[in-house]
Amino acid sequence: MGTVSIWQRVPGRCGVCVVGGGIAGLSAALALRERGEDFLLLERGMLGQGASTRNAGYLMRGAADNYAAAVRDYGRERARELWRLSEENLRLLRELGIERVAGYARRASCLAALDEGELGELRASLALLLEDGFAAHWTDNAGDTLFASERVLGGLVNPDDAVCDSGAVIRWLGAMVFERVRQGCEVRSLGLDGGGVRVRTSLGDVLCDRVLVCVNAHGRGLVDVPVTPRRGQMLALRAPEVRLEFSYYLNHGHEYIRTGPGQTVLVGGMRGRFAEDEVGEEDATSEQVQRALEDFACEMLGGRHEVIGRWSGIMGFSEDGLPISRPVEGTEGRVWFCGGFTGHGMSLGHVTARRCVEAMLSS
Repeated sequence: MGTVSIWQRVPGRCGVCVVGGGIAGLSAALALRERGEDFLLLERGMLGQGASTRNAGYLMRGAADNYAAAVRDYGRERARELWRLSEENLRLLRELGIERVAGYARRASCLAALDEGELGELRASLALLLEDGFAAHWTDNAGDTLFASERVLGGLVNPDDAVCDSGAVIRWLGAMVFERVRQGCEVRSLGLDGGGVRVRTSLGDVLCDRVLVCVNAHGRGLVDVPVTPRRGQMLALRAPEVRLEFSYYLNHGHEYIRTGPGQTVLVGGMRGRFAEDEVGEEDATSEQVQRALEDFACEMLGGRHEVIGRWSGIMGFSEDGLPISRPVEGTEGRVWFCGGFTGHGMSLGHVTARRCVEAMLSS
């Protein structure tokens, strides 16, 4: 961009500046609007152009790995809180009206075991989930294309999950706060200025009381947060003969398969197999991952299908796999960060951002 007209400039002042227009940033903006706060949301490109519209559109409970693994890693109380948080995320979106958004559908998800070790963990997860009051059940054979491959040994079913067109969800949320959104506005730096924060952007400076950074994988250039950018890759297949009873997570959540719009099937993952090559912020597909995804789809779906789309997305991974929602050190509590969703922004971002706004305003 060259010159900036007076019509393009950002307002010189606001109460709260939200940086990032993905699922978390838009959810934070909506929470601020509901509280009557004077806010401004800044997005360097188009709303949701990052990971928020480059995912598989899962609105599922928990995290990619299973409940038994979460209990082992975090302790039972914390694991239970995380699973409840994801349930609240979907409940809040439903209360807002997501069921009327194009591409949304109630669809149970299934964590499917491909080996005996994962089978044991999923059976243990089912027992723990039922003990903790969660709805869940087991299937030995869903009678669909995936189970016909004879690779799947069984699966844990989350019956109340959903899927969505993540692009439609972003447009829906964006429409609620659009008058306070500036797209094409790159935030270049943040710094304390008197009793507030000066936000320097490509469209001018904004002096505000607080800043909430919601850029997930790309926050390290603005604030010091322990988030690592990791690339995820997907492809879409034309597969009219494939029938899937559930939205599937396989191989401890490293791979995932679900039906998409029309007669398509969406397949993603293989990041774990090529972990060292999938770190960073380069938005590009790689031949090795895409080939591995095609081979996996062939194995699980009973043959080759036409690939009609390939894409990647950069996700923010936290050190412990849990979302980050806290003030940034050295900013006197005036700059907060919300992100590090570790691949689960659609399932955790809305509720986490709303809670972050509440904590920030009450601090």
